[in-house]
Amino acid sequence: MRVTVSNRQRRWKVNTRLLRQIASRVLALVGATDDRLNIVLVDDAAIARLNKQFHHREGSTDILTFDYGAGEVTGELVISVEHAIAQARRFRSTPSRELALYVIHGILHLHGYDDLSPRPRARMRAAERRLLGKLDFRGLLSVR
Repeated sequence: MRVTVSNRQRRWKVNTRLLRQIASRVLALVGATDDRLNIVLVDDAAIARLNKQFHHREGSTDILTFDYGAGEVTGELVISVEHAIAQARRFRSTPSRELALYVIHGILHLHGYDDLSPRPRARMRAAERRLLGKLDFRGLLSVR
């Protein structure tokens, strides 16, 4: 498996080495040893532009998942660090936990999980909780 991380936002400090390790660990846990994954960290403005361009939806979102695979899983996760911080405050969580959750969520989408209807959503949420419990994400994202 190959994981790359591009941090295109500069406002918050992200431990990209730890993020790459977390993504690799999640891929291993879902049995994805041949996956190629690129993670791109952006702010709300950048993800809003991509959301409009690719999904024809206005506004920012937490994560956009792009599956480029043809037989093998090759994907890209575009994640708003700004959104992770805002959601952490909203849900009384930590920004590091939120960012790790977004990585898990995107990887699960790449592996066929769906969250558009109740039963598959419940299955996906259960998988997210299980995988999150197997990770140490402390120190992933520093908020000044």
